[in-house]
Amino acid sequence: MTVPSAMLSIQVDVTNPGQFFACCGLLELAHRLWPGAEGWYERGYFHCAPMGSGNGSLAAVLDALTKCDVHIETTQNQGSPAEENAKPKIDPIVVGPPVNMILDWWRRNDGTSNLFKTWAANATSQQMFTKWQKPLEEIINEVKKQPERVFSAVALVQGSYGFDSTVGWDSLSIGFSLNEHVEYKRLPTHPAVELLGCIGLQRFFPQLDAKRQIVRYATWDTPLSPVVARLASIGQLPAVASRRLETRFVYRGSFKGLDTAAAIGGESYE
Repeated sequence: MTVPSAMLSIQVDVTNPGQFFACCGLLELAHRLWPGAEGWYERGYFHCAPMGSGNGSLAAVLDALTKCDVHIETTQNQGSPAEENAKPKIDPIVVGPPVNMILDWWRRNDGTSNLFKTWAANATSQQMFTKWQKPLEEIINEVKKQPERVFSAVALVQGSYGFDSTVGWDSLSIGFSLNEHVEYKRLPTHPAVELLGCIGLQRFFPQLDAKRQIVRYATWDTPLSPVVARLASIGQLPAVASRRLETRFVYRGSFKGLDTAAAIGGESYE
């Protein structure tokens, strides 16, 4: 395999679904900023190579996320007043330039929410995205010093998308009830995992067994564009699949999110 000279390399724990989807989001954004970018997984790292005239940096990718405008996508069909009041909570959102994406991975085809819609009833899909932009901006200087550790950068934020398996609090694990101590609800989270993961899930939505609440995904060890990598991520390109993993939704108190993933079929990787 020929390794491109201009390359971003990120430390990743692929058993954390959030970090896996964040790598997919990094590849998606790199492709949009520098068309032709490719990405792949290799021994605890995710590599992303801007192609052609691209000379990208991780800071440039994160900066694009913090600067883009975000708004609810308007629809032509109007429902009842009750339906209209409920819609913004799960409506698609438009992420403006330079990202230029419509996100709606939390919805089924019929417009109802799927299992990945984990946020509270009083939050909208737009708020869930924009709440991470400032925390992400705050960690960019830290990321410039150690870009490979971007997923470890921490900010105090209340709530999560639910796909970062290191996030989730209940009274048993932390020793007190968060409902009784509102001042402690802003706890350590990983803004890059949250926002890059939000981008990644749109194209790289995993195999989902809704009845059993099981999620399956796969890594790949060959440089691939986002379009082809999407197929690899759901196990449709076994020739380049390097690891197949499975996780499930779990409940920690009132918090719902994805658990740490395990290799499928007892596979082991060094």
